Amino acid sequence: MSPAARTRLRPQEALARWLAPPIVAGVTGAKSSLYLAESIPLFALQRLFGGGTKSRPHRLGPEEREAVLEALRSLTERDAENVATGLYPLSVFAPERTPLEHATRYARLLADSVSAATRKRARKPREFAGRAADLATELPDYYRRNFHFQTDGYLSDASADLYEHQVEILFRGVADAMRRMVIPPLKAHFGDTDGRGLHILELAAGCGTATRFVARAFPEARITCVDLSHPYLRAARERLGRFDRIGFMQGDAADLDLRDGRFDAVFSVFLFHELPMAERVRVLAEAFRVLAPGGLHVVADSLQYGDAPALDWALDEFPKQFHEPYYRDYARHPIEPMIETAGFDPSQTETAFLAKIVSATRPDASR
Repeated sequence: MSPAARTRLRPQEALARWLAPPIVAGVTGAKSSLYLAESIPLFALQRLFGGGTKSRPHRLGPEEREAVLEALRSLTERDAENVATGLYPLSVFAPERTPLEHATRYARLLADSVSAATRKRARKPREFAGRAADLATELPDYYRRNFHFQTDGYLSDASADLYEHQVEILFRGVADAMRRMVIPPLKAHFGDTDGRGLHILELAAGCGTATRFVARAFPEARITCVDLSHPYLRAARERLGRFDRIGFMQGDAADLDLRDGRFDAVFSVFLFHELPMAERVRVLAEAFRVLAPGGLHVVADSLQYGDAPALDWALDEFPKQFHEPYYRDYARHPIEPMIETAGFDPSQTETAFLAKIVSATRPDASR
């Protein structure tokens, strides 16, 4: 940010940036402790109902533990720095739920973990009932699964209500910090802007968590959210109702009903590891097609083998504990050459704890 831009900061904005490091460290530490504590009974139930020691999580050795802690420290520091330098406001850390709502959701999550563990033990990854079963018939075959063995997969309101809580427990309270890492490459590409005149597309928006962060970072940008799941998209619409520049469209990221070159940026968060190879190729082709020349494509997803060798053990462990049928193939096939094969300029990659963020532009022949 230029010196002139800094002088235009309101006093409360300047104070928020100055306080960012201790606030972010405190919030992240508290969340990590909370979700770590919540994981203990959750995983105990999964072991009890899901097959005993076969479901036991990997035990970290000293070097592995140090690698995890170092990656966590780095992510927290970057999150704080991004606020301090104005990439996104401190308000992204504001809680959306009351403590009572959080506790109630956790109780429901514990109950559903018993069903998930039982489903895992019985090896039933395609178990749907009622409205979820009806919705499943309308969607691609690869999507008709109980991802993570959760009840209804991604096809019910109950699942949508629990999903984000599940993910935060899995990542010990730093899932949101990893999601926010899509913002720096967007800011680097478009400069110090509030997003006026920009139209951004999010693929697989889910319940709208990453959408909210991008909307706060670019308050004047228009954002279109696409997702296959009606219930998850409905949850996102309800959650983001206060943002009048966000639109929602149920659809397939591999077959978008959108015109060519419509968007200035396209991004996705934790999408590609849940796709078979053929779908990954199709989604990248569609992202290229709907992106305007000179526009930016940002992919935030799981690490892949070799991105952070000290954390490769986590890539082995994840598909053992959760139903992620395409994860092993994803982890073994780097996304960067696939992005370039789709037509994008050479990509740039950075890691953020257990995530990687890959950004690339669509070539602009007029320049």
